[in-house]
Amino acid sequence: MTTDESDAGWFASVPPDDPAAARDAIERGSAASPADWPRLAVESGFADDVDDYYDRLHEASLHATREAVAERERADDQQLIHAVRALWTMARILV
Repeated sequence: MTTDESDAGWFASVPPDDPAAARDAIERGSAASPADWPRLAVESGFADDVDDYYDRLHEASLHATREAVAERERADDQQLIHAVRALWTMARILV
């Protein structure tokens, strides 16, 4: 197992059942070089086995993506685009 925190996997400080912490780790994390992350996750107790690691990584990635998309859709410019499209559609219906 690695002892240098800068080389720790994205999962190093993430409770296995905390999707918000996983999202933060994925978005803000980095590594100086590749490593055997599945093995390290198992050795650290984050995952039961390699399949469990990939399941957790999959879920964390999906959660991070969903949240990022939801934030983008709530952005002011997107709301303006939706409003203009709605007005355009209503104008076409009324004409």
